[in-house]
Amino acid sequence: MRHLLALAWKYMLLATVFFAMIPLFLRVSSAELLWFSLWMTLVAYALGDLYILPRFGNLSAVIADFGLAFVGVWIGIGIFYNAGGAAVINAAFFSALLVALGEILFHAYMNRIVLRHQDEKKEHSMRRGLQTEIAEEFDVRSATDQEEDKQES
Repeated sequence: MRHLLALAWKYMLLATVFFAMIPLFLRVSSAELLWFSLWMTLVAYALGDLYILPRFGNLSAVIADFGLAFVGVWIGIGIFYNAGGAAVINAAFFSALLVALGEILFHAYMNRIVLRHQDEKKEHSMRRGLQTEIAEEFDVRSATDQEEDKQES
């Protein structure tokens, strides 16, 4: 359930950014922006939020999301609309910049709500497999040292 809510938040973030930035530079229909936002959400969530964020941290995940959004808009929108040049590059850059700024907050949410519960489950399963015995020792010297002391006296 936490992943579905996180996917919904990410979809709203990407759809909002794409609806705000891409039409400033290109003529793209709303339905196509919704589909593009859905595909970008699924890819970015799998790569950036579930793989890179837990392993490499927030800064690496933000950089990866910036690159993914830039390349996604540049190639995805540029190929489908056969648009080239400065319009697509500008749309890709400004969209990626806003996505990266939004991802900083989204990653804080992911670390606090979604990934924390996964870490707790992992720690719990690891603790159960790595239990050790605990015993109290009254004397720090070994039994052989004690026997040698008795024989000398």
